[in-house]
Amino acid sequence: MNYKTIIKLKNKLDETGQIEFEHSNLYYEIFISDDDYVINIYSSNEKDEDDEYIIENIVDGGVYSGDSLDAIKFML
Repeated sequence: MNYKTIIKLKNKLDETGQIEFEHSNLYYEIFISDDDYVINIYSSNEKDEDDEYIIENIVDGGVYSGDSLDAIKFML
């Protein structure tokens, strides 16, 4: 993923508090919880009736306490 795209994602994360994107056939969900960033990575972009990713498709995830730019780059 190029730097320009990462900066666009960072700006959106800063503005809205959450982002979703696809990279290397994986689906990323990043959002702010308390003062940390929660990063979830899924093998599919399937969602349930509540528009939430299906938990059975999660392949990795974690919590990051740095800034928004590093939160995006953390799991790429």
